[in-house]
Amino acid sequence: MKLKTKLLLSVIGLALLTTVFLIGSQSYFNNKEVNLASDKCYQKGGQPNVEMAFLTLDYSFSCDEK
Repeated sequence: MKLKTKLLLSVIGLALLTTVFLIGSQSYFNNKEVNLASDKCYQKGGQPNVEMAFLTLDYSFSCDEK
């Protein structure tokens, strides 16, 4: 393989690895945040309502207090 081809493949591989890491980090911290908010909602006597969006890694949270 030529040096340019190896360099290009290395850059593409690094970009892919970085993207996977960032998506995984966002998902992990969203999960932690939802769990913390849910625990606080339960402590207040409420019922958490969470809607997750898959493609945007976003969520909507509300606490329905009784």
